[in-house]
Amino acid sequence: MEWRCRQEIEDALWSAARELLPVSALDRKRLLRAITERTALYTTQRDELQDVAGLVQPASDLAARSLFFTVADAAKIAIPLSELASRSLLPKGERWRVLDLGAGAGAMGLGVLSFAADHHPGIALDIDAVDVDEAALQIYSAALQRLPHQSLELGTSSITCRGASTAQLEVAESSYDLVLLGSMLNELPAADATKLAKRAMTALRPGGAVIIIEPALRETSRRLHEIRDALLASGTHIFAPCTRTQAPCPALLDERDWCHEDRPGVLPNRARQLAQSTGLRDGGLKFSYLVARHEPDALVEATDTGEALRVVSQPQRSKGQRSCFACGQKGRLRVRLLKRNRSDRNRLFERAHRGDVVITDNEAWPDDEICDIAKTQELVLLRPANDED
Repeated sequence: MEWRCRQEIEDALWSAARELLPVSALDRKRLLRAITERTALYTTQRDELQDVAGLVQPASDLAARSLFFTVADAAKIAIPLSELASRSLLPKGERWRVLDLGAGAGAMGLGVLSFAADHHPGIALDIDAVDVDEAALQIYSAALQRLPHQSLELGTSSITCRGASTAQLEVAESSYDLVLLGSMLNELPAADATKLAKRAMTALRPGGAVIIIEPALRETSRRLHEIRDALLASGTHIFAPCTRTQAPCPALLDERDWCHEDRPGVLPNRARQLAQSTGLRDGGLKFSYLVARHEPDALVEATDTGEALRVVSQPQRSKGQRSCFACGQKGRLRVRLLKRNRSDRNRLFERAHRGDVVITDNEAWPDDEICDIAKTQELVLLRPANDED
């Protein structure tokens, strides 16, 4: 399945940008240069992120964040939302109350609306959007108001914008169905990021979910693994991506490891053209995430005969075998199916991809060596986000 952001979301952002930004900021050459410079800040020049945080940036930088990065990131939230939907754990009712922290130009909130338009027609959001960048919030608000709700089959959504720092933000307890934190915890000191994640949990209504999405870099992903462990220690339940219910996160045991998603994605028209011109993105969705809840519902149903293992790497093929890393209660394991061991019981392993869940009896497997699937070993393959091949 290829994940996407609806074209109508991109159209609304461009309409808002044309109204609120100077024409020069939308000049194609200037926009491409701003996208390249902002990409460097997010990757190779991350040490400079703290220096520019809270400072007024050129209008072209805001254009790059609104028209490229917001659009490119909006599809990511569909994956955790789909996983919640697979367990019937999305908010009830036709109006969802949403707290969007570090909202920027609306990647997370608009991504929720894009998902709802595809899968839950009639849904409307009441959004509280918080960010120090009030200019970005203006674009978010204007884009939301421009969405063609009727043609998207959405209810009319509302947004309240607050220009404030999330680090010291006080949140109303038990008030929101969804709390969204999109690519912002990595820009805070580690202690502040953990405190904010814990405060976000207090804002949830019963049955709600905190969804955290972070860049797929080793540094940022490992920070998120640490936040996962801190949330578990405070009594929070991690719904996804983990099937492992205890700490520590196995990826933290080796400084070379980290867990992240790499899913196929399709960009809307203008963002795709910008990506092709900069050569910086191929349309794939790379990110790390957590879904945290008060309730102990699991990503997949437990069985009496097997453990649920999340596939956390791209499968590797070589002559006579297929292998991948998978994570579960026993930790991070390298699982392998040799050609000579293929059978009708385990053949589904050959279709497993990153993000899938394999359920199998692994009692005989070692904890720190290659784990070979036996010919007689029964295996079930689940795709929590979708049931499509």
